[in-house]
This record gives sequence, C-alpha cells and structure tokens, in this order.
Amino acid sequence: MNKRLTRKSFMIFVFSCLILNVGCSYMVKNDKHQFYLKPRYGMDKFISVQGYNLHYVEAGEGQPILLIPGAFSTYRHWNRIIPYLSEHYKLLCLDYLGVGDSDKPKSGFGYTIEEQADLIVKMIEVLQIQKVHILGVSYGGAIALNLAAWYPEKVDGIISVEGNGIKHQNIPYRPMKGLLGWPVVGELSIGVIRSGIADRLVAKSVMGKAWEQMSEAERREIVEIMAQNNKMASRVSWHLISRTLETSRDFTDQAKTIQNPVLYLYGGNSYYHGMAETNAEFLKNYLPNVEIVRFNDGIHDLELQKPKEVAALVLEFLTKNGITKEKKITKSRISNPK
Repeated sequence: MNKRLTRKSFMIFVFSCLILNVGCSYMVKNDKHQFYLKPRYGMDKFISVQGYNLHYVEAGEGQPILLIPGAFSTYRHWNRIIPYLSEHYKLLCLDYLGVGDSDKPKSGFGYTIEEQADLIVKMIEVLQIQKVHILGVSYGGAIALNLAAWYPEKVDGIISVEGNGIKHQNIPYRPMKGLLGWPVVGELSIGVIRSGIADRLVAKSVMGKAWEQMSEAERREIVEIMAQNNKMASRVSWHLISRTLETSRDFTDQAKTIQNPVLYLYGGNSYYHGMAETNAEFLKNYLPNVEIVRFNDGIHDLELQKPKEVAALVLEFLTKNGITKEKKITKSRISNPK
C-alpha cells in the first residue's frame, strides 16, 4: 500500500514538474520575429514599436482595418471573418502586446486599455497610416473605443463588439484573476492551458449556448483556434489582462466626446450581457454617430459565432459612412437579428 502511494505521489510530482516547465517556457521577447504557426489567411508581419515587437497578420487590399482580439486571444479569433472582409479591405489582424507572437513583458507594462491604445497609435504612426478603421471585440473593443476617445484624428470608423467604455460597479469575476496571481499556482494553471488538455473545454465555455447549435466541423475549427491561442499563454500578461477592468483608467467622460462613427454589437446570450447593454445605452445616449445592433441569440464572441452576419454589418457600416463622410448620423438604431 505504501509503495503504491509513493509511486502515485512520485507520478503526480513528475507530472506537476512537467506542467510547471510548460507553463514557464513561453517567450518574453521575440527579437528574432519567430512565429508559432503560419496563418490560415494572410501573411505574418512584425513591427518594432517603442522597443516592443508586435506581430500582426496582413490580408487583403484596400483601406486598412485594424482588428484587435479580445482578452487572452490572438489574431486567430478573426479567422472565421477574414475571408469576408479581406475581399474589400486590407486587414491588419493584431496580436496585441502580451499574446500570440508579440512580446510578453513581465514588467514595465500594465496591459491596461489605455496603454494598449497608446502603443497601437504608435504602431499606426510607424506604419505611416493616415487613418484606420478599428474592429475590436471585448478587451479589443474597449481599446477601439479608447482610441476613438483620445485619438480621433488617427481613426475613422469604429466597430466594437461588446467593448467596455465605462466603469462598472459590478465587475464580472474571472477565476483566472485569482489563480494567475500566484507564481507557482499560476504557472501550473498556464501549464495546463498550454498543454492542450483543456482546449475543448475552453472552446465549449467560450461558445456557451451557441456550442450546441454548431456542427462538428465548426466545433473543431473553434477548438483549433483556442488551442493555438492557449499554446502561447503567459501567466503575467494574462493575469494583468484579467484585471484590466479594475486597473484601466476611467475614460467615461472622454468617451462622451467621440464623434467618429461607431457600430456597437452585442449578444443576448452573452456572459457579459448586462455590461454590454449598459454600454449600448451609454453610447446611444451620448454619441451622435452610433448604430447599435443586438443579436438575440448572440454570445460574447460574435466574430466566432456569426462571422458572416458580423462581416455583413461591418461592410454595410463602413460603406455607408464612407459614402456619407461629411454627414452625421443623428439617430441610433437598435436591431434585434436572430
């Protein structure tokens, strides 16, 4: 009995060491511009901004759209929507600082919404882009609104999928926020995530109620996206990103000054529906150039659930605002597509 217990304890110890090693093995600085895996669409590109290496994938031609994924996500979250948008625009699908093949600094960068926005503006300047449309989801959608609030001269149309523009009293709790704050426990958690053990579970959790309506081929595609995200997870950046709703500067008042055309999308079945609806009402009340669309059966990550429908709305929005550039949309519209 004691031998069996000793053998099990030894196996658990070895497994924990292996997982811990996996969790600690991520690349902090990508000076050699290495990428984990070739993109399904487009071409890998790197740019150095304020000493940081930022990775993005470029696809299509035409006016540029910068696509910013959500928390803990890489550019691959846009894989399902790229084919629809790249026929009309040049897409710059970003791995913001802290995810994917971009640098993941352990200190000197807090991963707040405003820090990411400031860095992205520098990226736009280095690329010598006069103005760019911004499409962001969740954390990326908040960055998009921040860019419109503080750098209106750098951006044009803004599409925010459940992006947060105002501070909330009831901030949704993220379990990772607690786990990743402890170095050893956090590295073990990241090791499990990076190992691939939880890929399907993560995919099912992200898709929520939409999972049951998806075909097995669609599920495999989502699992693949999550798996490639998870392979490049890092404890420090993920922990700080999980706290960003608390640590980011409140830009509620500045958000009221946004004049850029804004399209705000959110889902009725989203885990963050209450927060998204509060933001939608805020934007409708204060912004002159806003269009709001609610998907009754939509989840938080609409770009994964409804890529064709989201792309159609984005194209319609950008085309409309490109044609009537000098005019202002004085009326908000709330739609309820299924």
